[in-house]
Order: sequence, then structure tokens, then C-alpha cells
Amino acid sequence: MKPATLILDLLRTYPDKGTSVKTIMSTGLMFGFSENLMRVSLSRLVAKDVLGNFKRGYYRLNQSTDPINDFIERWRLGEKRRRPWSGEEWVCALTVASLPDKGRWALESNGFKMIEAQLWIRPDNLQFTDHELEQNLQQLGMPAATVFMSGTHLAPHIQERWLHAIDIEALDRGYELMRRQLEKSLRRLACLPIQTAKKESFHLGGEAILILAKDPLAPDQYQSAANRQRLFEVMNHYDREGRRIWATRSDTPAVIPTRRLEAIQDQIRLHHRTH
Repeated sequence: MKPATLILDLLRTYPDKGTSVKTIMSTGLMFGFSENLMRVSLSRLVAKDVLGNFKRGYYRLNQSTDPINDFIERWRLGEKRRRPWSGEEWVCALTVASLPDKGRWALESNGFKMIEAQLWIRPDNLQFTDHELEQNLQQLGMPAATVFMSGTHLAPHIQERWLHAIDIEALDRGYELMRRQLEKSLRRLACLPIQTAKKESFHLGGEAILILAKDPLAPDQYQSAANRQRLFEVMNHYDREGRRIWATRSDTPAVIPTRRLEAIQDQIRLHHRTH
């Protein structure tokens, strides 16, 4: 983790109200970064107009200039990011020969896989218009010279190459493993010192969000959404508790009141029994 990444991830926890430079500095120290290093990174992010110093000593994300933040925050939409798929139409992107790392990240993070030299594909089942998807990919780093096509019909063996590349079984194992880690962490957070609880919820919650944000969102014809949905619901619980932990003063002993923690666990168990 770099100081700038830590600052951005922290401010995503306070998307509207932002937070103080004091909180930013203390968080940096918690993760082993000097105050000087954090201040330099903070200044650079402000200079790039990624962050705004909206009042004395307080910073927040400039939403209109942070497409990565918009992309990550879409995890909160869950299955609403998908739409029913015909089973035939695909989106294709024919990229430049020397695709930059940002372009590769943009495509891979949105479920595209390269199945031929410079040719990337995915099922046309995302809840975007063609223009919106192309625009979002360009904002994330896909070169404007990319030839973008939607509603394309592909031969079955080409479709199989995409399916093989995303590895449905590995995705489902990843959902299950992360869900168990989140539930285990929820059970133990109340017993941890506040700073340890903050670090654990920050790291683990960030990992879970990245899994959900970058999920290829395969159509129902290829993958049941049940395991991803279970992870999504547990992560919603975890996100709320993580935000509450980060709003807790470091010199207070309690993290999650025991009764509240038990109520959360009961909700999770009830969901599993009914699904």
C-alpha cells in the first residue's frame, strides 16, 4: 500500500463529509507512514484535483474527477449492475497494439478478457448504454483509439474462451472464502483494541470491495449469482460496522456492542437458512 492509496481509500470511507488532516495523519502513522510522507502525498492529490480542501484542515474526494472512485463505489449496486442477457450478444474492444497498463486494468476490471491479439470481449449484459460503457472505460484508461463494438455475435468456441478465462469455479471459491473471512472478522472485532479493529476492517473490507467491484458479472446462463449475492450482503453488514469503527475515537475501548454484534450474526444466519 502506498500513502496516496491509503489516503484515497480512507476518504472513500467519508465520501461526502470528508475528514480532517489530523485523521489522515494518524491513519498514516497507524499503517507505518511518516507524517511528512503523508503530507507530500496529500499535497500531490490536491494538486491533481483528485482531492478538495473544502474547509481549513479538511479534505474530501472530488467526485467529478475520480472515475476510479465511481467505479469502485458501484459495488453497492450489487446485481443491479447487470441486466438479462440474450445469450448471443457480446461487447468487443479492439485495442491499440501497445495497450498501456491503465487500459488493460480498465478492461479487465470490467470483465473483458483478451481472446485474440488486441481483441477483448465480454457478454453484453452490463447495465450501461453502449456510449456509457465506452465512456467509462475511457475514463478509466482505455485508449480513445480503441474500436468499440456492441451487440456482436461470436462463434461458440470464442465464447468458450471468455468463459474459460474468467474461471467460474475460482470466482465462487473466492466469494465463499471472503464471506467466511468477513463473518469471522465480525465476530472478533468487538474483542480487538480499537486501532487493531480499524486496521483489520480497513484491509479486509478493502479486499472484499475489490472482489465485488471487479467481478466480471457473468450472465445467469454461465453462473448463478447466489454466492456473489451472499458475499454482497455480508459485506454490507461489514461496511456499516467498519464505518462505525472508524468513527470511534481511538481512546474508547468499545468497538461493537455485544448485543448489536449478536443481532448482526443472527441476521446473517437467518439469511443463510432462508437461501
